Amino acid sequence: MDAFKHPLCSRLTATWLSGEGLNTHAEAYAARLTSRGYRPATIARYLSSLAHFTHWCELVGHELASVDDRQVDTFIRSHLPKCECASRCSRVSHNVAAALSHFFEGQRSWRRASHGPSALPSDVMEELSCYASYLLDVRGLALLTRGLYARHARDFLVRQFGSRPIRLCQVLPADVARFVRQRAAGWKPASIKALNTSLRSYFAFKASCGEQTTSLSAALPKVPLWRMSQLPKMLAPDDIDRLLRSYDRSKACGKRDYAIARCLIDLGLRRVEVSRLKLGDVNWREGVLHIASKGQRTDILPLPAATGEAIADYVRHGRPITTLREIFVRHNAPRNEPINVDLIRGAIRPAATRCGMQDRIAGTHILRHTLAGRLVQSGTPLKEIADLLRHRDLDTTTIYAKVDLPALARVCQPWPRRPS
Repeated sequence: MDAFKHPLCSRLTATWLSGEGLNTHAEAYAARLTSRGYRPATIARYLSSLAHFTHWCELVGHELASVDDRQVDTFIRSHLPKCECASRCSRVSHNVAAALSHFFEGQRSWRRASHGPSALPSDVMEELSCYASYLLDVRGLALLTRGLYARHARDFLVRQFGSRPIRLCQVLPADVARFVRQRAAGWKPASIKALNTSLRSYFAFKASCGEQTTSLSAALPKVPLWRMSQLPKMLAPDDIDRLLRSYDRSKACGKRDYAIARCLIDLGLRRVEVSRLKLGDVNWREGVLHIASKGQRTDILPLPAATGEAIADYVRHGRPITTLREIFVRHNAPRNEPINVDLIRGAIRPAATRCGMQDRIAGTHILRHTLAGRLVQSGTPLKEIADLLRHRDLDTTTIYAKVDLPALARVCQPWPRRPS
């Protein structure tokens, strides 16, 4: 058995990571973390967590090459709280989860590079390739939406056909209903609706190829989801001011997060739209911002002065040296990478906690609702609000008409009295 050697490893970590083939993966893992700018202390902690997990896998009889999310979840939720493997084992669940996530992400990248994109049956791969072209060329859907639709279609095809040829004419409506019922057990209504929408899109694709899928679409179960049943949640102007004042703009991360908050509050951008903003998207001379929106569209929005000043302050005085063209980038490891949608959310939640609004601001969409509601209450026509929020369907914007309570009060009829 070859011993794993790394200057950041303890003797116990080195022992648990020693083994045929495992030490090579551990070395690649450490090198990957180093290349992405992680600090030595973080690398040592991650290697220790990986070693602990491999030791546990050996004890319970799991092969590391075949573990999935279920085993990782069992290790974190069930083993860590009562672990007696060694006194120095890390038992902080989020640190261990991050370490294992980085390791298996690297493993998946290596497998894709060495063995091809996946182990899916060839018929399923070919079908998904045609479906992906349809979603892009015909439907013009965004990347994240295409990925969601393709993932649900993949699960359906693998469940129904496995490695057999795909013949949708052999699928019965009961098969579709059974798949949704089993796949979405315990899901929230919005997630079930997303699964139904994905399958309905796939059936529409097959219908465009000449197959009969009307009965399959009709078999998708109805989901009770009343999106118009409540008033959209909004923040008062004083709450917005408190939120913006909570950022420490003397620090680089504070400048970045403040600029992100201004994009969300002043323009109602979606998280993914903020993460994709590039330096060339800002036309400083004309005072406009180019937004890569849904459906491969590019929209042009006016850039408010306060938003432009926040972005300029970050780009000039806070943005680290990077080869990227994205405006907002990571300041911590992994460096030289754009921020993702989770970091966009992370720019808002700590600020909400600092000003005591953590119970009201669970995500970023409330800022979009606040902008829309403020425009409605100021008398802005719904069509202009729809253009600003980049809604394809005006019906999507009408939900905000409910926040104009004074206007609603004028048309509200008195409740009929009981006859005496």
